[in-house]
Amino acid sequence: MSRPLDIGINQIKGLLMKMGKMSIDSTGQALEGFHLREDNYAQIKMWSNTIQILAEEVEDRATELIALNQPMASDLRILKAYIKIAYDVERYGRYAMDISEIIHLIGKWGEINNDLTVKELGETALQVMEMSLEMIDTMDETKIFELSKIETTTDDLYFENLRNLSECKGDPKGIVANLLTIRYLERLADHGSYIAESISYAATGKRISIR
Repeated sequence: MSRPLDIGINQIKGLLMKMGKMSIDSTGQALEGFHLREDNYAQIKMWSNTIQILAEEVEDRATELIALNQPMASDLRILKAYIKIAYDVERYGRYAMDISEIIHLIGKWGEINNDLTVKELGETALQVMEMSLEMIDTMDETKIFELSKIETTTDDLYFENLRNLSECKGDPKGIVANLLTIRYLERLADHGSYIAESISYAATGKRISIR
């Protein structure tokens, strides 16, 4: 028979998975809007706000479980990790909104003369997000090193794009749009690393940094 604490922990995990899936969809839609130069800010802002509300619910529920159930050390680690993860997933949604907001604020941009890899950077950032969500679902801390490799690739692509943009010619709005987007994608991947670290801590009790 499941303990009330176990039921509560599983409910919080369900909220995190819901948030994660919504954030991945939001990021994918934001990147599609970026590449097509289409304004989908209103929809993604609504999703981001929903993710934020769910993050607050995670924190409230976890705090209540800690206060009412006197969890053992392993349960307490999971609940503490879930509170932190909720913040990181909320940042996923926020950065997706930030990407979509660019065209909403500055309008469509023209061509820029450079060989950019924003599409590849977006793909690797999404891979990090998806793997972090898988780690939340499975609590498989061994995935942390695989995720770290993809996050490192994302960093490399970010710096490559940054160097390219520093020498870029063309529409200034296009340069600004690309510069902001690659920064947001790099930060998305960073938060994926934070989530992986939290899962590793929850599962093993040991703190590990992959940054």
